[in-house]
Amino acid sequence: MSNRAAKSALYSASPTGEEDVVGGRKATIGEILTSEKYFKWTLLIPLLLFLIAFMLYPLFFSVYQSFHIGGVVGNATFVGLQNYVELLHDPDFWVSLRRTAQAVVVCLAAELLIGMGIALLWNRDFKGQNVFRGLTLLPLLVAPLILSLVWNFLLEYNIGLVNQVLSAIGLGRVKWWAPNIALLTICGITVWQWFPFSTFVLLAGLRGMPKDVFEAARVDGASAWYTFRRLTLPMLSPLIIIIVLLRTMWLIRLFDPLYGTTRGGVNTELLDWMLYRTSFVYFDIGYGSALAIISLYFTIILCAIMFRLLIKALEATK
Repeated sequence: MSNRAAKSALYSASPTGEEDVVGGRKATIGEILTSEKYFKWTLLIPLLLFLIAFMLYPLFFSVYQSFHIGGVVGNATFVGLQNYVELLHDPDFWVSLRRTAQAVVVCLAAELLIGMGIALLWNRDFKGQNVFRGLTLLPLLVAPLILSLVWNFLLEYNIGLVNQVLSAIGLGRVKWWAPNIALLTICGITVWQWFPFSTFVLLAGLRGMPKDVFEAARVDGASAWYTFRRLTLPMLSPLIIIIVLLRTMWLIRLFDPLYGTTRGGVNTELLDWMLYRTSFVYFDIGYGSALAIISLYFTIILCAIMFRLLIKALEATK
């Protein structure tokens, strides 16, 4: 008998249906967890502990806090749905929600357009292609907060490099942090950092497409635009939906560019900054928790809709 078979033979269920036994005696917890039958589940224990400590506990604690006021110093007072009712009647919340929706739409559209264009360009074979692809990846390698601080310096009105270049070529200086364009400036910084994500996801999809289909379309005399619209886009639709799904979740929680630049001023306060200001500047933990739960609720709804679209797109490409 092999060692593995001998080890398995030691572990068996007791005739009365009790816990596993080893060599005629009741097995210890350690022996059960390291047995061949349960060891695969034992490996999941660290992951479960991590999820409980850093995901489930904060989530349920936020839900608990959203029904209370106070609690930073002293005992929290239960107020039921009062925080949610006040939040839904708070004009600042709806303004922040509108700005967040605008930022999500602008960033997604720009990232997909730029990413698609560069992916189509990088999909061609040319000399030095690996160097250009590596340079495209650089913005993703910089920490978002550091990147926002650098851009804040580059876009400074008097000494910023961008305005100095614009002034040198006769275009004049631009007030990048003026209230009417500050949010677009934030979106531009975000797009500059994250367009490589869309680029390389779409590039992977282009590289994986069957070449014989495009060769047949070329033989039939199909134009480049027709081929892109009828063949390339439908095949890339699952990847596009995945990009939209992931980036929507991340953009709803847009925070670092705000912290490194405007700090929520000049009409740039988004949902995540309002949550930060409410919870950690004014220390209204209950109201901030209610805002976090509603933000999570909106995110889940959007993700559920896009997940259904993803399933349909995958079925259509089969």
